[in-house]
Amino acid sequence: MHFKEDSFYIEKTLEGDLNAFGQLIQKHEKYAYTLAFRILKNQEEAEEAAQDAFMKVYYSLNSFEGKSKFTTWLYKIIYNEALGRLRRSKRILVNLDEIKDTKENPTEFKSGMEQLQIEERKTLIKKALNSIKPTESAILTLFYLEQQSIKEIEQITDLTESHIKILLHRGRKSLLASLQKITNQELINLL
Repeated sequence: MHFKEDSFYIEKTLEGDLNAFGQLIQKHEKYAYTLAFRILKNQEEAEEAAQDAFMKVYYSLNSFEGKSKFTTWLYKIIYNEALGRLRRSKRILVNLDEIKDTKENPTEFKSGMEQLQIEERKTLIKKALNSIKPTESAILTLFYLEQQSIKEIEQITDLTESHIKILLHRGRKSLLASLQKITNQELINLL
């Protein structure tokens, strides 16, 4: 589905068009879930956090001033909602069977072997992201998957630029170590 600019949906929603808000949710729900999941590491908690964040967005949409991108404002709400839930629940365990794909890739032009390799890489990266600290995982997700700039991540997380850079550095190192550990373990299991 092709979506319009966020400003269109925001304007229509403020005029009372609930369908426009539904479209806005549809446009951002996968990224909202992904960010919440990277922090909470639990499918149900992430879904609830994303839903609660969208409710907060709806009720405070008239306070969105447009000084930053809508996604920056949205991700800040999702980030804070997920962190609040994490603090309340202190939950860090992950059920890897419950992970959903965050992007759908057309497979028509890829051979079966190429698709299998891509799926294996995705699975390894998901396992690795789920095994590192939630804050590092969230920052890596915002920066690489959601393509937020460091300035936007600052606005979302209320962290300083230097702290974000440190978390990105540590997160990349943790991700690499986790990937190495996972792949080494898989090699051992094959022998």
